[in-house]
Amino acid sequence: MRTFFPRTVAVAVTWALALLGGAAQAQEAPFPSKPVRFVIPTAAGGNLDVLARLVAENVGAAWGQPVIVESRAGANSIVATSYVAKSAPDGYTALFTLSGFVQNLVLQANPPYKAADLAPVSLVAWFPIALAANADLPARDLGSVVALARRKPGALSFGSYGAGSAGHIIGEGLNKAAGMQIKHVAYKGEAAAFPDLASGQIELAYGSVGFYARQAGTGRVRILAVANPQRLKTFPDVPTLAEAGYPDVNLPGWGGVFLPAGTPQAIVDKFEREVRRVTLLPDVQARILELGFEPVGSSAAEFSTTIAEDLQKWGAVVRANNIKLE
Repeated sequence: MRTFFPRTVAVAVTWALALLGGAAQAQEAPFPSKPVRFVIPTAAGGNLDVLARLVAENVGAAWGQPVIVESRAGANSIVATSYVAKSAPDGYTALFTLSGFVQNLVLQANPPYKAADLAPVSLVAWFPIALAANADLPARDLGSVVALARRKPGALSFGSYGAGSAGHIIGEGLNKAAGMQIKHVAYKGEAAAFPDLASGQIELAYGSVGFYARQAGTGRVRILAVANPQRLKTFPDVPTLAEAGYPDVNLPGWGGVFLPAGTPQAIVDKFEREVRRVTLLPDVQARILELGFEPVGSSAAEFSTTIAEDLQKWGAVVRANNIKLE
């Protein structure tokens, strides 16, 4: 016995199959099929912006789609981080941020985002932090500074680029670890602290290696130590804080890429592969070194480990010294 479908049913089935096929093709469309955004937490024109654009241009060229760098500065990187954390997890909005991502989580009792709100992609570069001294300070290395500070408690001051900044946290952590008292003075950025350091109003200051490398040539300051996993190629004679005897405060900053949690793993993997490939390009590495950074290009898993370790290390120093954002 033969069965016949009415013409209307056959047409409906045909349309349904066509729609399903179209949906399947849409799901299989290659990523990206439109422009991608890198959101940064700092103002345009700064070193993070330069780094993000360097990576974005190369990634965009490989993908055949523009990768646009968008600044959403404010609240110690919280504005940008919260924005991306709440964005659609489709790969078209990424966060290119710095280690303030971790510091906010340990400085605030109720931060507006959690580490789990974002998926790590790659740690692009270390941002070494320099401890600089006024050239006239009668202490030529960190050991001599510690000895001087112990002899004269409260007589010396160190500047940082803001309350709750990495420089502030490291400085207070070093105070405790070395059993000394050097007063903290918060400035609105490392450039704002420099005139007082150069004139001797403060004896010490923390800031990016890139910034103080440019100032060292003036003869008004010198770099005593750096917070970084290893010595810098540009300053091979300057020890890390770990080498100087203070491993717990050898806490460099970093720049890295995140995507919103829930982004499909295939897209996270594609981001990871491309960001790592770009970071390893010789011309990109040379430019990163010029900025005073150390190129890395980690895997997503390695970056996740770094974040977990940073939460523990930065958190320990913050709690031990009762440091809070003002």
